[in-house]
Amino acid sequence: MSRWVLALAIMLVYLGIAFLFGVLAGRGRSAWSVSEFAVANRELGLLLMWFLMGGTVFSAFAFLGGPGWAYSRGAASFYILAYSALGMLPWYLIGPKAARLGRQRGYFTMGDFLRDRYGSTLLGVIVGLVAVLAFIQYLTLQIKGMAYVFEVLTEGHIPFWAGALLAYGIVVAYVSTSGVRGAAWSDVFQGLLMLVVAWG
Repeated sequence: MSRWVLALAIMLVYLGIAFLFGVLAGRGRSAWSVSEFAVANRELGLLLMWFLMGGTVFSAFAFLGGPGWAYSRGAASFYILAYSALGMLPWYLIGPKAARLGRQRGYFTMGDFLRDRYGSTLLGVIVGLVAVLAFIQYLTLQIKGMAYVFEVLTEGHIPFWAGALLAYGIVVAYVSTSGVRGAAWSDVFQGLLMLVVAWG
């Protein structure tokens, strides 16, 4: 068996398991409920949130872009460690209070919270637009990272565009059926896999 075929098989098994975790997380739940889709009916709990935030931090940039940048730039890349750690600090300090307010007042997004807090619909719209633009960049980074992994590990037999399409299709399928709950459970699988590999 060729090395690229073995690499492709391993990647497909990995993606298949992540996909199953994501899709099965939403089984028996309403895909049309905004509360379920956006905040998993506020039922995730600390452990699932920990994995969800870990999945956010350990992105394609953490595994591909950051190390490449560190290799080419040297010590200047240490800022990545600082902003990753500092990025979690507001979640730890402000998160519990924001979650309480969200439950009490029915907030789903930061835009909802800021619109209500400052009485400005315009502010809510601006924050929403900024969030959408930021998520487009973040999602693009993840899809491109997966596409590069497919292209490199299969020695070009799976072209960049096909890897990107496959990764995008998997994400769309489990997010559209399971919302943030699907992302959280998919991150549980990926986080546990990273822990096993790191400590194994």
